[in-house]
Amino acid sequence: MAMACLRPADCSDQVKKLQTQLQWNCELEIKSQNCAKLAEEHPDWAPLMRKCDLPSQCQQQKEYAQQKALACLRGYKNAMVDLGVSLKDMTVSLAGLVEDSWESIKKNNRERAAFLKQCNTSLSCKKDLVKDDHRYNKLSDEEVNKLPATFLYVQAQDMKAYMASLERVRPKPYVPIAERARDDTTMTPEQSQKLESLMTIAGSKIKEQYGRYMCYNALAREELECYAIGSVVDPTLLAGYFVKGARAATAAGRLLKAEKEVHAGAEVAAGSAKVSRSELTGRYISYSPTSVEQNTAWIARAEKGADAKVTFLDVENSQMKYLNDSLKDKNLVTGLTNYHKELLFDNIKELEAANPGLVIDKYSDFKSSRFAFSGKVPKDIEEQLEKVFDKTNAEFNKKLKESDALKPGTKTEDWFRAGIGNSADEANMAARYSRQLDKNEVQSFRKDGLKTTMQQKIMSLEKQRQELRTEVAGTSMVDGRTFDQDVFDIVRKGKGDTAQVQQALKNRYALSDISTGTVKKLQSYVTATDEFSPGIYIAKREIAHLNAAEQGGLSVDIIGLGSANLKGTAEALASSSNVNKALESTRAAEKAVTKKFNDQKKQFEDVLTRAVPAGKLKSLCSGDDCVAVAVKPLNQAEKQDILKGLANTDYSGTYRLAFIPDGVKNVSSRNALANHGESVEKILRQSLGSEMEPRKLKGLTFGVDMRTQNLNEGSVKLLMGEANGVTLTAHERKRIQEAFKAAIQKFNASSSTNYNALP
Repeated sequence: MAMACLRPADCSDQVKKLQTQLQWNCELEIKSQNCAKLAEEHPDWAPLMRKCDLPSQCQQQKEYAQQKALACLRGYKNAMVDLGVSLKDMTVSLAGLVEDSWESIKKNNRERAAFLKQCNTSLSCKKDLVKDDHRYNKLSDEEVNKLPATFLYVQAQDMKAYMASLERVRPKPYVPIAERARDDTTMTPEQSQKLESLMTIAGSKIKEQYGRYMCYNALAREELECYAIGSVVDPTLLAGYFVKGARAATAAGRLLKAEKEVHAGAEVAAGSAKVSRSELTGRYISYSPTSVEQNTAWIARAEKGADAKVTFLDVENSQMKYLNDSLKDKNLVTGLTNYHKELLFDNIKELEAANPGLVIDKYSDFKSSRFAFSGKVPKDIEEQLEKVFDKTNAEFNKKLKESDALKPGTKTEDWFRAGIGNSADEANMAARYSRQLDKNEVQSFRKDGLKTTMQQKIMSLEKQRQELRTEVAGTSMVDGRTFDQDVFDIVRKGKGDTAQVQQALKNRYALSDISTGTVKKLQSYVTATDEFSPGIYIAKREIAHLNAAEQGGLSVDIIGLGSANLKGTAEALASSSNVNKALESTRAAEKAVTKKFNDQKKQFEDVLTRAVPAGKLKSLCSGDDCVAVAVKPLNQAEKQDILKGLANTDYSGTYRLAFIPDGVKNVSSRNALANHGESVEKILRQSLGSEMEPRKLKGLTFGVDMRTQNLNEGSVKLLMGEANGVTLTAHERKRIQEAFKAAIQKFNASSSTNYNALP
């Protein structure tokens, strides 16, 4: 075609002959397919139809080369719609389409023969079949090519089944749909080859099932083939594709009216739908609006520091800890946070469309959404972002009020806070500052007032630090340039209850007395310090849950990450004279804490490896939460070995465990049971902190064993791992059991549950 599209002046007689032949072939094909009648029946589809004159053929070929990747994505999305996937789930990438469809078509009995027939002609396809089979993946290309695809497929499936029986299931080597970027058309060379093979299979199937296939131009055929791939070449869907909804999109750069109507209808339907609790704990639990690659790119941009030409926006769930504690359902809190993100990213996309030339780097994690705006940044970017934030919050609040997800009257207006700055840390500081304000508005670090306020806070913090160290001098509360980490932990968890914090400090540090004035000053100091805590960046986000724990498992809350970050921030501020220095120092402190925290998670993984036979547990950590899903139910000895192992790590006393049994049929109940167990452990440890020697308590790792398959009722037993060198008296053991029973009763009273403590 490229030769045929040469300018007339450049054409030889041979080229002119080729041009005539192409036009004649096209006209013959259109006539044989009775395409003129199709055009009469559906005049709106004119842009989709082939045109046989040479200029039109050349123009269509040019557009095909420019737009075929997006046409393919469009076809795949529409296949998902016809297969019952909501338009709100259309976060896909072309690479993801290829990998998902490649795996699906291999597993589809109806299409496997066609797949293997095509695979037999492709070396890359054969190599992909055995990429995880050590018997064949090291063979030379020549040796692999000699083997039939059918033989390699059978051998690879046998090896896969064998390995699955011996070791943990490995994750797929590509990014899941939930983590992919919208309209991402990038592919590796291997994925491009796979797509070519899939297209060959799909094209032949379409020609068999849909006689008028060749009436359409190259872009429309590309979309139809990718629709076929997305539906695993389902002939019941193919013939009606363009008829059903007329969603086929552009040809010659024009958007069909039919597509606008369908998308508008879908958006209206999505906008009017109520979001349910089951949807929040189901579909939204794994939702992520950004890919690992996008997060990585944003982090690289953020680490360059402040730039007057770049605007950063930070939006955080400022109430996540409170919501986890009060709702006692981490999956629900995750779903609520992710639902707010979906609304926010949709509104950011509208802002992007309204500002041509604006470049947006995007990031999301378990708690925050962050953006960097560069390129052609409009002068009123702050005003536009304020409108986006206000609109998102209004939509979120309205949807939650209409749903059954939360108790009536629950106030959601102040959960999410936002800040703007010339760096990621400035925007984060502005968002944190917003927490103390009654009115929930975007705060800008660029405004002189906020920067001056933060400078004054640093000076005030330093004065408080010096006064407090004088007041508690001579006690073990003092550590480094500030205070012991447990001081920050106790004050943080006291949530403003001065009497509770006062008693906890007296118990923890064996104080005969500590004045109410000193405690209030500590509370003010810790709260102000938290405003300077930097955001934590996580490129790859994984969700830790027990949805697949049919055989039981365990959940772990790693205690102390928040207080460790606060301690690090306080130490950094103690050596900072101004805001810019504070931002730099607190970021360095955060990296040091994160390094230590990663080691804490590694030691947890190492204990599981030693305590339980290989392959019996599949573990995953996300933030300060970890889970381990049992392939076979854990026995009592294995649970004790896990607790004993954790008690003898460098981080004894910082792991909060709950075990759930096998046979819990409801997925939500599995996660809720684990959350209940962790809550009981939290009450227990806080209670013992008022009477046990700190060294001994730190040497104990508790596991709350939920010995019930019924949520909110049944028996619960306390298991305990003791560090080497920790010796408990008979009286201490008795008090621990009494405190455990009291913790169960306290939890029942606060949660309307009916658990009973086993001795």
